[in-house]
Amino acid sequence: MEQQFGCCLWFDGQLPEAAEFYLSIFEDSHKKNETYFMTDDHGKIGDHLTITLELAGCEFLLLNGGDLFKPTPSISYVVNCENEEQLHYVWERLNQQGETLMPLTDYPELGKYGWTNDRYGFSWQVRLGDSLQTIVPCIMFANENFGLAQAAIDEWINVFGGKQTFVIKGKEERLRASGFQLRGHDLIIMDSPEKHAFSFSMANSFYFYFKDQADIDQVWGALTDAGKEWPCGWMEDRYGVYWQTMNRQLLDWTNDPDVAKAKRATKELYKMKRIDLAQIKRAHDNNSDSF
Repeated sequence: MEQQFGCCLWFDGQLPEAAEFYLSIFEDSHKKNETYFMTDDHGKIGDHLTITLELAGCEFLLLNGGDLFKPTPSISYVVNCENEEQLHYVWERLNQQGETLMPLTDYPELGKYGWTNDRYGFSWQVRLGDSLQTIVPCIMFANENFGLAQAAIDEWINVFGGKQTFVIKGKEERLRASGFQLRGHDLIIMDSPEKHAFSFSMANSFYFYFKDQADIDQVWGALTDAGKEWPCGWMEDRYGVYWQTMNRQLLDWTNDPDVAKAKRATKELYKMKRIDLAQIKRAHDNNSDSF
């Protein structure tokens, strides 16, 4: 079954090294694809643009985006480990040369658990589970977003389609954490009353493989109406969470073995905010331009 959802990690170079690092840590992992800069608009032609990995069943796109954005713990990835041996291995590798946010130990409500930023700055929560290893993205609402977690879940389910899967409440029946699915993929949200010196960053984003132009347009309009439009199909919603537009045909056009066609499609993509598939296809198919 093809993945319909993924997590994008923004790097400043280091893609092959980072890919090998993550592949060595997680179960059932493999490299799915790698792409290179076709033009010099955003990088050096021939350098890695992306490497796509599947890690414990979750797709991750490593993006060579430059030094504009750095990751924060507002987005983290919960690793459910199937036994203590695996738990300690994953923790030791992710924590090595990283930054411990919560040490790995037994917590009254969490069980055996730890939270770390890895050597590249990306945030991982590692816990002992009771099934095969999985990775579930976690979104932390805090500061100006505190108290809005349930509203966000309802909105995202309305936009993407999905369902709420569990709710953990605290004092006065306030939501503390909740699980939910968007188009069949699990996510977690935490509602934190603590003040934090960080917020969401474009260095962590999520993407869906949208079916067609109507699917793209519906989500784009819903998310950016009270949010913000960004180039190349990136969307920032009202809460500051970043989402990307992905489409199988679009990837075929921008990665066409015919380099001239791929360059034309890529150049057209770079002109856009909301993705227009028909316009990119016309650029891809039009042989009149020279590069």
